[in-house]
Amino acid sequence: MKMANSIELFTGAGGLAIGLESAGCYHVAMVESNGTACDTLRFNANKRKGDAKNRIFQRDARTMDYSAIGESIDMVAGGPPCQPFSMGGKAKGYEDSKDMFPEAVRAVREIRPKCFLFENVKGLLRQSFSSYFNYIILQLTYPCVVKRKGEGWVDHLSRLEK
Repeated sequence: MKMANSIELFTGAGGLAIGLESAGCYHVAMVESNGTACDTLRFNANKRKGDAKNRIFQRDARTMDYSAIGESIDMVAGGPPCQPFSMGGKAKGYEDSKDMFPEAVRAVREIRPKCFLFENVKGLLRQSFSSYFNYIILQLTYPCVVKRKGEGWVDHLSRLEK
């Protein structure tokens, strides 16, 4: 059986990555900005045979150039930071600099995978974030309807809804 090529964003210590590898995914790239999490990824990669440690990109996802990957990607996966939507956080949502859903959407838009998988906290489903959650879903549904320069997310949402 051919393994599915994947890219994982916001990899953290690699829990989702390990599960996806067990399910048959081959991570062409694992993108994580936190140095300690990347150390954990490298440590675990050294325990397994293969080249996993060479596929760890320690950088902010906003700086990732997907055209440099050079391989066909079947899946984009990851767990965008949950702090903007967590019940225990400040719940600033799209106004929080830690909101990385725009980067998750950019990855899907640029890579055009066969599928994507993103996980987050239940707080994202709160009524106060319902419009923004719908916005995320519509962007992933219609990746060709790109946000215009200077366009706010609410105006972009309106165009996506049409």
